[in-house]
Amino acid sequence: MHCDNHAATPTTDELSLTQLLNTADELKSLGCRLVDVTGGEPLLRPGWDVLCKRLTGHSIDVVLVSNGTLFTDAALELARQAGVVAVGVSVDGLKTTHDNTRRFLGHRDSAFDAAIAGIRKAQKLFPVTVITQVNQTNLRELPAIGRFLGELKVARWQLQLAIPTPRVLAHSRSYAILPQQLEEVTAFIVAASADPEIPMIHTSDNIGYATSAEAILRRKASGPGLWLGCVAGIRAVAIKYDGTVRGCSLLPSDFCAGNLHNESLKSIWQDASRFAYSTEFAETHLSGGCKSCKFGTICRAGCTTMAYFSTGTTGDNPYCLCRVRESHS
Repeated sequence: MHCDNHAATPTTDELSLTQLLNTADELKSLGCRLVDVTGGEPLLRPGWDVLCKRLTGHSIDVVLVSNGTLFTDAALELARQAGVVAVGVSVDGLKTTHDNTRRFLGHRDSAFDAAIAGIRKAQKLFPVTVITQVNQTNLRELPAIGRFLGELKVARWQLQLAIPTPRVLAHSRSYAILPQQLEEVTAFIVAASADPEIPMIHTSDNIGYATSAEAILRRKASGPGLWLGCVAGIRAVAIKYDGTVRGCSLLPSDFCAGNLHNESLKSIWQDASRFAYSTEFAETHLSGGCKSCKFGTICRAGCTTMAYFSTGTTGDNPYCLCRVRESHS
């Protein structure tokens, strides 16, 4: 329900396997260290394992991000042989919630049951991260989901907010959480960080900013982190199925930096002006509530995608915990 990618019919502009392999070679030459191979559902694409093997052959870590329902023993063995280092599986709630969010087409089987079965199979070969898109339907389920994933012994749990993209906004009822509900999300993450029955939580880039909770929200396996602004177009790049290159896969077409059907990834990436919203950021880009914030030039309005879909600008982001707290002080 929350995915803004929509593929009703096959397209003629999908990158060929040869183009993907050439792009893998370019990523090596550009110093790339990690690639998430995702979709859509990557296991539906013939040659996904060939691409993974080319990347890992260049000493690039590869994480396979899937809905988990196609994790057969044979598919997972292909992933192992391709050198995949970890897998990520989307779980958007307990069974009823997940099945209302991610429905199989054409039959009544449970997508939740299939995903959990896939996780159990994958755990025999890989560390598994579960990815949960936090929204109004699962917000109150987070503690129960966490305990369930702890019992399942997943390696890590990634929490990210549903972004108010056009598809999310098209739902008949509210789906994305409200900015003030960031307090509830944050309180849960802080409490869960001290709960040994809940897997270590990886907080995504659209949660938090400039409060005392940051040391917990931004913590990594190596220790606490610090939010220093969106890395889209600076340390990260997204390559879409049709060759479109953007700093982040969720950014709309206005943020297209180029297309691999027309030019090389190297020529796109090395032209920093194509990612000017990140690479040429200045204090004058801040607006709205972010303009007067003392942390504005450090935070840079948080997640660029969340800011853009919330306010139509990259410089004003109401989904900021610091801002929420100041508005109630």
